[in-house]
Amino acid sequence: MKAERLKNTITFLILVLSILIILRLYLPSWALYTINQKLSDMGEYSGHIEDIDIDLYRGAYQLQKLSISKIKGTHKVPFIRIDDIDIALSWRALFKGKVLTDISLHSPQVNFVDSEKADNTQSGKGGDWQSVVEGLIPITISKINLHNGIIAFRNFESKPPVNIQLTEINAVISNLTNISGQDGKRVATLTLDAKLLNSAHLEMNAQFDPFVSNDFGIALKTESVSLPLLNDFAQAYAGFDFRGGTGEVVSELKATNGKLNGYVKPLFKKVDILDWQQDAVEDNDGVFQLSWEGLSGGLSALFTNSKTDKAATIIEIDGSLNDPEISTFDAILAALKNAFIEAFDNKFEGLKGKE
Repeated sequence: MKAERLKNTITFLILVLSILIILRLYLPSWALYTINQKLSDMGEYSGHIEDIDIDLYRGAYQLQKLSISKIKGTHKVPFIRIDDIDIALSWRALFKGKVLTDISLHSPQVNFVDSEKADNTQSGKGGDWQSVVEGLIPITISKINLHNGIIAFRNFESKPPVNIQLTEINAVISNLTNISGQDGKRVATLTLDAKLLNSAHLEMNAQFDPFVSNDFGIALKTESVSLPLLNDFAQAYAGFDFRGGTGEVVSELKATNGKLNGYVKPLFKKVDILDWQQDAVEDNDGVFQLSWEGLSGGLSALFTNSKTDKAATIIEIDGSLNDPEISTFDAILAALKNAFIEAFDNKFEGLKGKE
């Protein structure tokens, strides 16, 4: 009896081991085919991954070289590109009886593209992103770590071409759970830091309900960035360029039941727009271009505090998430107040409560 029982036990173990080996050998190929089939049908976008690696011992798998691009148009960059995505079971949650995943994104890149032709724009609109996430990650996400990411705004057709980037993005999104707290609310948090134009530090903090899209709070702040680094953007979209100066931005936004309020406060210092030698001689700008740059420089001088050489304003945002309203009149009044009465600083203002 003992020999028979031992034989059965060994046979069972060999069978289990054989199944695990077969799964290890064939599961990656099956998963790669299944996920690529899912990525090929995303509305106006299509995606592809090059390889999948599965670690059965830790309940994890890695997606390698994910690329998602818009189907129509002539695009030079994919909309999303990620070198590696590591998706692993959250053991801490598992010990509490919950099946959740922790995700790490390595070198992710998002490219927004502007164009006068609708087919060439790339904003994410028209993509079935919920189905993509459900296909890649079939169980609930607990935490996301993002390492060394890039977000770019590009226009390949403008003159000059535009490429504004946030680089070295590192972020942590935590508490992505469907379990409510004692107050009945679910609060996830985001902390993010990055480099704007490879020079100025940007930081952002946010709190939000991961299952409600119209309740959140965001605070964002950048260090001073050299304005001439924005010359391609300014020339393409506003028709002037900067010779010198720095700029920074502080912003706070809050949404409660879809009601949005907050502000964006840009602060500029020692702005120099018109340079005769650069514009008239080196760039060969015409008389109308020089007149516009002169007017822009005059407006900058009007909005500059004479004692501190700073130009700033607060742009109030108040409305719904579907149709936020920015009061241009209030922004101009705030700018004039700064010019003649006091200079703004780069401290958070604090949000006003809205009923």
